[in-house]
Amino acid sequence: MSALAPPGVSPPDRERSEWRGEDVTASEVAERLSALNREHARHEHGHAATRTLNLLVAPADDVAPEALATQLAGLADRHPSRTIVVREHDAPRLDAHVAIDCTIRSGRSCAGHCHDMALLLAEAERLAHADSLVRPLLVAGLPTVLWLPGTRAGRAQDRLTGLAHALVLDSGAASGPALAGAFARAAALDVARVRDVAWLRLARWRRHVAARFDDADALALLERVERVELRSCGPQQASALLLAGWIAARAGWRVERLSCEGRGWNGIARRADGEPVELELGPPEQPDLTGIHALALHADGETITLRAPVAAPNPARAFAAALGMFDTATPGYAPALAALLDGFDGA
Repeated sequence: MSALAPPGVSPPDRERSEWRGEDVTASEVAERLSALNREHARHEHGHAATRTLNLLVAPADDVAPEALATQLAGLADRHPSRTIVVREHDAPRLDAHVAIDCTIRSGRSCAGHCHDMALLLAEAERLAHADSLVRPLLVAGLPTVLWLPGTRAGRAQDRLTGLAHALVLDSGAASGPALAGAFARAAALDVARVRDVAWLRLARWRRHVAARFDDADALALLERVERVELRSCGPQQASALLLAGWIAARAGWRVERLSCEGRGWNGIARRADGEPVELELGPPEQPDLTGIHALALHADGETITLRAPVAAPNPARAFAAALGMFDTATPGYAPALAALLDGFDGA
């Protein structure tokens, strides 16, 4: 089974051509990929290359090839791309697997569409120059997105960031105490280019909170908040923390401490007037609830409670949206991230 192909048999309306090589050069890989495209351009079905971006993928070593292949397969129709996956292996050589996948339309007058991909396997010494391996494979004129699956930095990450217009990661891939490291990794990158899927899942929640505090009485109460409670399921801990960091940043609070305790997080923020705000991020009130379930802000015996504005976000949809953001800024993410890092440093 190919490391790039999803498990199972290809559906009958798709065609796939591929080539594998051991101990090859980057220029040879580029030529083989071009040859596959030329061959399919001459095919009787009238295949046409359909790409919206160059997608570079630098997975961490905790990402299984099969899981990565499944996620990549789900992107083919929404974001057809030239996909280049760079992974590390122990052999002192460059190995490659290139492929082109085409959808066949019924009827001779209906052209299909194709997207192509390359898997590059190299040892640590070559990955120290991963950009030189990848550059000959990029399609000129397309935006380049670097996707960083997993919870740690892969060997090729630093060299590939310079080629990308946007950097996509998901802090939610980590959980518990490992979240501090996931956020630190995001902050070490060029945050203006980072598209964190955990942040994008919060779009509706942030609108929900902002709308609530358009009310003057609620805004006045925010200045006296003594405790913030957030309820979320385990996989949404990263998003819940980012929501807490965003609220703190918008309210002018400084997060002084954040620590993982049991199934949640606890911490302390400091208001502008010096008074403390308790932060409590716990599990949902009902075990079958998903996503961020509820937010409550307590002040002077009063409570503002907000329930989930919509059903739990679709992770695949948030991920696909991240890939489609090239030059679009993600306002609020950098301050939220900075607020959390202050708290982790103080833990």
